[in-house]
Parts: sequence; structure tokens; C-alpha cells
Amino acid sequence: MSKFNSGVLFNGIDLGFIGSMVDRVKQDHEKAKRTLKTKTVWLGGTRSETTIRDFKYIIDEPWGNEQGGAQPGEVVLAALGSCLVVGYSFDGALHGIPLKKIEIEIEGDSNGIAFMQIPTDIMPNLTTARIRVHLESDVGKEVLEEMHKRVISISPVSSTLTNVVKLEFNLTTGS
Repeated sequence: MSKFNSGVLFNGIDLGFIGSMVDRVKQDHEKAKRTLKTKTVWLGGTRSETTIRDFKYIIDEPWGNEQGGAQPGEVVLAALGSCLVVGYSFDGALHGIPLKKIEIEIEGDSNGIAFMQIPTDIMPNLTTARIRVHLESDVGKEVLEEMHKRVISISPVSSTLTNVVKLEFNLTTGS
């Protein structure tokens, strides 16, 4: 039985939902697993539309003067920032840490030379991300530092970016 009361919101999160979710996963670790799905369709040029559940996002590379959407690398950084926000709010709710503000700023460095198919040893990836986390709360700095350590150690997107992910490609063709 969960120690959290249903319907009670803490940092905007239903404590009862968290408690029942944690209880279910403790009883059966398989319940923590899920498959995430997206679909991306080319719109022409470098623009695409990605659908995630019922949400649609336009992604683009600003080649030339058009700014048709966020760049794919920016979306990766946004996913990291959003994942960290979820982590801080969730951790705060689990540990009774009231948060007034969570703000994440991320800058990432990349080099597009390999993407342009110019021979090089440089990988076409983000090489460094600088993450600035700003938290506001009435608790002490030490409490927030401990929270920060917990969150960055369990962030799924952070883990994805820092560890090797098995990618399984399958090409289909048609006319």
C-alpha cells in the first residue's frame, strides 16, 4: 500500500498516482518497461513532420534562409531538458521537496562536416552539451544538490545520450 494519498498534488504531480505506480513496479519490474513510438514523414526539402501519439512537430534544418522548425539536434537537447524537468518534479514529489522553479538551459556543440559527406575523421554528432540547471525552493542548497545527483543519475534521456544505444534499422522500398 502506498504511503501517498491519491488526489494530493505536490509540485503538480498526483502523489497517489506516483505511489500506486511505484508499488506496481516494485511487485513486477516488467511494468516499468514500455515501447515508445514516433512516426516521421518527409514534407520536402529538409522539413519533416513527426507524430508522437496525438502531437505533431515540424522538424527542419535551416539551410538557406528558411526557419521551418527546430533542428533535429535541438530536439535532442530539448528532450534532455524536458526529461530533466520530469526528473526534478518527480524526485521532488517523492522526497517532499517543494519546487518553485525548474529551468534548464542547454547548449550543444556539433560539427556538420561529415554530414556534408566531406571526408573526415570527425563524427557527425553532438560532441558536448553544457547543461545549466536552475532550481528554486525553500529547502537548503544541500538538499537540492542531492536531488540533482539523483536526477542526473536516473534520467533516461541523459543515459541514452551517454551510453551506447542499439539501433536496429530496417529499410523498405517502393515505387
